[in-house]
Order: sequence, then C-alpha cells, then structure tokens
Amino acid sequence: MITLDLSKVFQFYRRKEIWIIYFFNPKLEECKKFKEEYVQISERLYGMIDVGAIDCLKEEELCEEFSVYQVPTIMIFTENFADDGEKYTGKMEANAIMNAAAKKMQSFVSMVSADNYESFTERERATKHKILLFTEKKATPTIYKALSKKYLDKLNFGQIASNEETLVKQFGITTYPTLIALTDPENF
Repeated sequence: MITLDLSKVFQFYRRKEIWIIYFFNPKLEECKKFKEEYVQISERLYGMIDVGAIDCLKEEELCEEFSVYQVPTIMIFTENFADDGEKYTGKMEANAIMNAAAKKMQSFVSMVSADNYESFTERERATKHKILLFTEKKATPTIYKALSKKYLDKLNFGQIASNEETLVKQFGITTYPTLIALTDPENF
C-alpha cells in the first residue's frame, strides 16, 4: 500500500493502472477498525491494482483536492489520468471493494467458444502465443485481466467457459480453473 502525501502524489497522477485510494483520519474509531481490512485489500491486489491511502488529518489539502470532506471514503480511479474517480458507495468490506475496482479494469481477454476458437488461434498466429483459461466462473478473474494487459504485445489471452463441451473435451479438461498454453503455432 502506498501512503500518499504531497511529495508522493505524483505516483498517482502518472498512473497506468486502476487505483483504490482510502481517505481516512487515524483518530476516528471507524477508520482504525477498517485499517486491517484495507491492508488485506492491498496485499491481495498487489501487482494488479494499485492501492493507496491518504491521511486527511495530515494531508487536508490533498483530501480537498480530491473533494473528500468526510472520512472514511474510498475512491476508485481508472487508468486514465484525466479520470476524476468515483466514490465507492458499497459495503466497507474487502471483497466488495475489490470487485468494484476489478470491474473497472481493462481486459484484453477474448471469450472463446467452439464457434470462434479457430479465429482466436489464427489471430496474430506467427507473433503471439496463446493462453487459454478454462473456468466455471462467468467473470474474468482480476489476475487474468492484469496479465492480459501486462503482456498485451506478447500473448493473446482467451477464456473458455466450462459449458463449452467441445473445447473442454478437445483439451481433456477435468478440473477448473485450468490454464493451457498454446506455444507451438504448428500445433494449434
């Protein structure tokens, strides 16, 4: 977790990732109680979403710059540095906050089915390897979205639902989630 102050706020303004920022006052009981859960958010999202905090008792000017006048407040910002952010209004619990932030992530994952499998494997065939995630979940996992962005120029990421029986059978998938790497263009 990055504790932002006036000397470190440039890290946020030069962002290329989603950010979650927690605005707090360390003297308030409500903020003290949430601290441990927020640290867990930071640990679980490490490398996928940047997590920061601003102490509004020390950094009143910075909190005003973000139009935060009541604490605790959580804001979620997209990768676009011109984005003014969105105040999070859901439950103050880790999973809900992480899900709200993950929904804002860019995803470069293709949904692959038996109908479009061939076009997925043919796309940029000579220059990119393919990674397929077989999953029972409807939503794309946060880590998979993050990897699809990080390796955008090197890999194509696909996601195949467990009900795609033809592809599940073709690859011999018996447990979920399962990752398959298609690295030899001759064996697609």
